[in-house]
Amino acid sequence: MLSTATPARLYALLLKLRPLERGTIMPFSGELVHGAWLEWVRKAAPDVAAWLHDGNKRRLFTCSSLQFPLPEVRMRQAERDNVHLPLDPEKTYTVRVTLLLGELFPLFYNALMHFNMEEFGARKPPFMQLGKQSFLLEEVISTPDNPSGWTGFTSFTNLVEEVNMVKLGNAKPVTLEFGSLTTFNRSNAMNRAYGDHYARLPLPQYVFPGLARRWQELAPPELVNVVQREQIEQYIENDGVIIEDYDLKTHRVNFVKHPQNGFVGTCTYQLRGPDGETIADASLPVRKQLLLLAQFAFYCGLGYKTPMGMGQVRYG
Repeated sequence: MLSTATPARLYALLLKLRPLERGTIMPFSGELVHGAWLEWVRKAAPDVAAWLHDGNKRRLFTCSSLQFPLPEVRMRQAERDNVHLPLDPEKTYTVRVTLLLGELFPLFYNALMHFNMEEFGARKPPFMQLGKQSFLLEEVISTPDNPSGWTGFTSFTNLVEEVNMVKLGNAKPVTLEFGSLTTFNRSNAMNRAYGDHYARLPLPQYVFPGLARRWQELAPPELVNVVQREQIEQYIENDGVIIEDYDLKTHRVNFVKHPQNGFVGTCTYQLRGPDGETIADASLPVRKQLLLLAQFAFYCGLGYKTPMGMGQVRYG
């Protein structure tokens, strides 16, 4: 059984896939990728898959939708209209997976090595099935210098050390790119008369407290208090964070049984000084906490349904 020890490292991987035959698939397949990824892990280590799916609610991985070799404008339109896209066995497609528990990477590596050594008659077995379409695995990429800009690996300790060396002036801009549909499932705990809703703007109070919760769920015990959620919330309430610039568009994708609204694009936040005093021995100044969370978002995702293709974010 996989240890539930706190993760030490974070991984962002690109899986290069090739379809076995021609066919079509829905343009946003995050739900299908999520199911296919868990199915692959289930075959490799059934107890781990059950633990990931049912026994642990910390969302220890994220998956993207299947990425096509198409211009972004065409992909966005296909997603909005839910127009199924053709698959060509001569072309390569990608899926991005992030692992938020350090022990998952050696599991994935060992299972992959075992998978590659198996024989399935004269043919290599399919790696992943999305709907009715089967895909072979061509390559796994983890190096940070990949041209896509969506791969890499780090540790919680390295993230903290790198942020701690940043020199901050009176104001620090932080730009987040929302690479896939992003939204926040919101409710008003004080008044439920109007019900829940999906927020379609990345307001600071939606972005950073949620990332602080994820940090405190996933960080090693000695680094949990580096981030102080209450201090961040107060800093935001005091207008320490403002939106300086944005290039955002509302967007819509379709899951198997329902549409989902949200947004894509970029947003630049201005982190304004002064920082004030740190409120815990281990914590960083508040602006460095927010900078840390912006970099952490690359691995953990942001907002609603990150294990199903939504909320893919990077700091730039």
